[in-house]
Order: sequence, then structure tokens, then C-alpha cells
Amino acid sequence: MRTQGLGLFWLLMGRVTFYFAAALLVPFAAALYWHESFALTAAFLFSAVFSALLGSAFTYHARHHFQQLTLREGVFFMTLVWPLAGFIGMLPFWLSGALPDFTTAFFEGISALTTTGLTDFGLIDGERAGVPQSLLLWRSLLSWLGGLSFVMILVTVLPHVSGCFGMTLTARQMIYFSPVWNRMRTSMRQGAAIYAVVTLLAILLFLLAGLKPFLAVTQAFFTISSGGGPFFSFSDYNSPALELATGFVMILSCVNLLLCWKAWDIRRPLLLLQDTELRVFFFIALGAGAILSLHFAGNNVMAPLDAVRCGFFDAVSFLSTNGYFFGSMDGWSDFDRMMLLSLPLIGGCMGSAAGGIKVLRIMILMKISWAGLRQTLHPHMVVSIRLDGLPVAAKIVGRILSYFFLYFVAFAVFSLVLSLSDMSLMQAMSLTVGCLTSTGATAALYGIADLSAFPDWVRFVCSLLMILGRIEIFSFLVFIELISRHTTQRHW
Repeated sequence: MRTQGLGLFWLLMGRVTFYFAAALLVPFAAALYWHESFALTAAFLFSAVFSALLGSAFTYHARHHFQQLTLREGVFFMTLVWPLAGFIGMLPFWLSGALPDFTTAFFEGISALTTTGLTDFGLIDGERAGVPQSLLLWRSLLSWLGGLSFVMILVTVLPHVSGCFGMTLTARQMIYFSPVWNRMRTSMRQGAAIYAVVTLLAILLFLLAGLKPFLAVTQAFFTISSGGGPFFSFSDYNSPALELATGFVMILSCVNLLLCWKAWDIRRPLLLLQDTELRVFFFIALGAGAILSLHFAGNNVMAPLDAVRCGFFDAVSFLSTNGYFFGSMDGWSDFDRMMLLSLPLIGGCMGSAAGGIKVLRIMILMKISWAGLRQTLHPHMVVSIRLDGLPVAAKIVGRILSYFFLYFVAFAVFSLVLSLSDMSLMQAMSLTVGCLTSTGATAALYGIADLSAFPDWVRFVCSLLMILGRIEIFSFLVFIELISRHTTQRHW
């Protein structure tokens, strides 16, 4: 790959690696403070130094960068930043010997970074062993950084690569996207500021709910990034206050952060309640929670009060792509499992760290379907797709339809590929949904607690699928097309 014309690409990659180098110093300092093993402390220090040196090399390549991001730079950055960050993130797991081999450590890094929540960490004879506090801190911080990275890409690079497949609809919120570097930095600061504020709020809520400071911080990092937490069990606490705090933080992880910034900037908090997408999100969460609660209580799976707590908590958990469970799944029917499996496909609001197709796109797809039906009944009728009273451009409609098609093609293909292992088709489908939507807990619905029983190629496929879910598929296809053109031109 030639460096000419890719200055901003190298600059962005350098910024990411510098941020990770700084972040690695946090668990390094924690490991020193807690007097953890030399191997673990050295692994954090080496990873931080390596990341800083790599960032310096990238920044050197960017010394003559242009001030405006090109399509090629945006596509390369969106596609390659995730495996790069995943590699840096896995280094402490691998170098410390906490995970047995490179493949398992890389899978762990990608899973944490993409906020999926799948893990092979500390599994001994089917039970989860104790994990060093500094590694748990790093895993939660890596998940938080993954959510932050997604938000940063969302407000800078993604709108210029693909129009964000509906992200430009936020023009009704007067949010302006620019490929110019100085304005991109402003967008980054705004996105990072609101993400940091909601994280601090989450930490405060968990402290008020009774968690110790370390657990409050790690849970806030996991939850606000929609990463869930495979290392936390709500059944050990049986605390309604903790469940309410977690439910509220999960909702925060689904809210459009761009809209939050706008509401704060113009001092109009009620702007959030006027957002149609957020109202539809609440409608879906309440509807799914009510259905699950009634089904749990009607089938005598649990007492009525527990059925309400479990139904609404799990509905919000899976819709927000966090994937926390209220308790055990004993006595659950196929309906309950299928309901929770479908919720992450919807996901949170556009502009949030949550995965899934996103509520806004689902709304547009429903309107497209209804418009098609009306045109069938009235062939001469001119139908306009509108949202919040504003027309949706035909270009945006076409992109959303393309995205929806590509999403389910990826779902079908990867489900078939994963079924080549020893898992059943439903297990393969649930694992595919989990990786695509960054909700690894969907695999647990059908008995996959971890991937230790499957060959290494399954971890590789899942890692690729998790990255595809985060870069929203289309960017990867554009990347392949650009590489193909470059190869063809060199050949000729």
C-alpha cells in the first residue's frame, strides 16, 4: 500500500495507537499498586511502549497529510483500525500468559473492543477462574474504548464513507459532518465529552446502588459501551436498586449521543423526548418487557414480581445489546429465547454505542414497506417517506435497503459457515447474531457459554464477524473493491 495520498489515514491510526498507549498505563499502574505478578506488570508496560512506538511511526508517515479526508482514507481507516486496536488490546492477555495462545488472545481482544462480551477468559473445567484485577480493569477499559472508538468513527469518518446508511437523517438535529480535519477534531471532542459525562454518571449510579468502587468503574465501562459483562452475576446481589441502576445505564448506552450533545448545547433537555426514534425505542422495550413478563408469569417460570423484574430487565438488556441476564434460564421456552434473540437485531438508537441494525433504520424500513403496500393498492399515488415531518431522500432509502440486504446475507452465510463445526444450526445462528450485533449473550441462549469446545477457526470467523458488525459491512465491501482496483491497476 503506498503512503502517498493516505496522510490522514496514518494520522488517525497514529492517534488511536497513542490513545491505547496512554490507556495501557492505567492497568499498569493498577498492577503495581495491587502488587500483581511481574509478568502481568511487564506485559502492560511492553504493550504501552509498543503502542507508543507504533503510533510514532504512523504519525511520521502522516507528516505531509492533507486537511480533508478522502473516501479511500476513510474506508482504509474504518476497516483496519479494528484489527489493529484488537491486536494492541490482546497483547496483555497473551504476553502475561493469562490466555494460552495467540488466537484465543486475539479473539478476546476483538470481543472486548467490539463490545461483544464473548470470552474464553479463566475457564477451567467449565468454571470461571479468578481473573487478576488489572486484567479485568483492562478488559473493561478496552470495551469502553471500543464504544468510544465507534462513536468517534460515527461522528467523523462513517458519514463520509457511506452516508452512515441513514446517519444523515440527523440533519434535523442541525448536526454537521465535515471531512475537514479541524472540524473532525471538533466533532471528536464533542463526542468524547458526552461519552465521558454519561460514563461518570454511570459510575455514580453504580456506587449509589451499593457496588464497591472497582466494580462500579468496571461495570460502568462495560455497560455504557453496550459491552455487557461476562464477569458479573446479578443473582449474587438480588438488589432491585442495582437492577434499576443497570437498567438506566443500559438505556443511556442506547441514546443518540449526538442528540444529547445538541440538547445540552442549546439547553433544551426536552429535545430528547421529542425524538421519534427514542420514543419508538422505549415502545419496543416496554412492549417486549411486558410480553416476556406475562409469558414468564403465565407459564409459572417464576413468581409474578420476579417475572416483571426479569422480563423488563432482560428486554432492555438485549435491546441495548448489553446481554446481561437477570437470573438463570431454567424453565424458559423457545419463545422466550427467540424473543431475546431478535431484540439485538433491532439494537439501540442511531448515534449510540449499541449494536444492531438500529431503531431509525427499522422505522424507515417499516415506512418503505407501508409505502410499497399503498402503491400496490393505488398505483398512481406518489408516496414520500417522511420522518419527523421531513422527507427522507431517495438516496438514503436506497442505502438503508442495501444495508438491510447485506446484513442478512452476512447473517445467512456466516450461520452456515459456523454450522460446519460441531454446533447446531440454532447455536450457529445465535452466535452469528451475537457477533454481528455485539451481543455475545445470544449464544448463551442456546447453550454456548464460551468457544473452548470449538476449533480455532471458529474464533477467527467470529472475530471477522464482530469487526464486520462494527464497520457496518458496507465499508468492508468498499475496502475490498478499492484493494481489487489497486491490484488490477498494478497488474496492468
